[in-house]
Amino acid sequence: MQKSRSIFDKDTTKLLMGIQYNLPLTTTPLVDLAEELRLDKEFVFRKIKEFYKNKTLKRYGANLNYRAFSNQQRAALVAAKVETERIEEVAKIINSYKPKHNYWRDNYYNIWFTLKAEDYESVKLLAEEVLKKCKVKEYLIMPTKRVYKMDVKYDLNRGISWSEKKEEKFDVPKIEELGLDVKLLKKLEKLDVVERPFSGMGYSEEEIVDLIEELIKLGIVRDFSGVLKERHIGFMENGMHVVKTDNPEKLAKNLAKREEITHLVERIVPENWPYPIYFMVHAVSRDLIENVKEEIEKMKYVEEIKVLYSLKDLLS
Repeated sequence: MQKSRSIFDKDTTKLLMGIQYNLPLTTTPLVDLAEELRLDKEFVFRKIKEFYKNKTLKRYGANLNYRAFSNQQRAALVAAKVETERIEEVAKIINSYKPKHNYWRDNYYNIWFTLKAEDYESVKLLAEEVLKKCKVKEYLIMPTKRVYKMDVKYDLNRGISWSEKKEEKFDVPKIEELGLDVKLLKKLEKLDVVERPFSGMGYSEEEIVDLIEELIKLGIVRDFSGVLKERHIGFMENGMHVVKTDNPEKLAKNLAKREEITHLVERIVPENWPYPIYFMVHAVSRDLIENVKEEIEKMKYVEEIKVLYSLKDLLS
């Protein structure tokens, strides 16, 4: 049996795995999680409060799909070439626009960040505004064409990201069309560390649970789980893979079956950057990521694959 790669003790590892993969969708999720894992309830609540405080646990609750929000319909990955001595200065400007991700990567284009807006034109204009303010001359703007997989989970025992979810829905209903309360949904995304987190939300706790179940079926909520901060759990390496292919759709459908992949996106790319497929693999060491790369570069439809490793999370 392979030895666990977790940096935590047995019970803490069990808890962090449980909140990611097996969090019960009930009126008392943390109480029921403790019972299912056969862990002391006080231990569970103490550790989760601790992990919230030190940001090991970013949130737990309903993981929302941004495509359900009309003002965040389109996203773009932006890459910029920035002089090393200006990276921190430029990162501060980018961060003022509240990007979802902002990384320094080992590539000619060394800053990579994401932006969201209501449509392709808006996200392109927003990216150009940011780049102009940063005084960046060389850059790439790559709008999302399709998301095939978005499920960020880390297997602390294997030491690598691991998601058994397959291809996800791309077109989902809009929350405005369904008459859903945006403020309520935001509350459901990051729940308090209490026994009954759905109490006092204007509906019965059972109604809230039923609502989340229905939203998962519709694709508006991806799942009900905890989201961890990778570097806080010993996952010091993340590799963004960029793939050149003449059949991005077929390749992406095959890649979606790979458990190690957390994000899998097809992008609209310029002629000077012929890599339409992007996916992420996270691990405790680069050799695990390189093993995945070596297997994937043998797959049908893969013409070329590069791994752009993160040197620094510029949002941290």
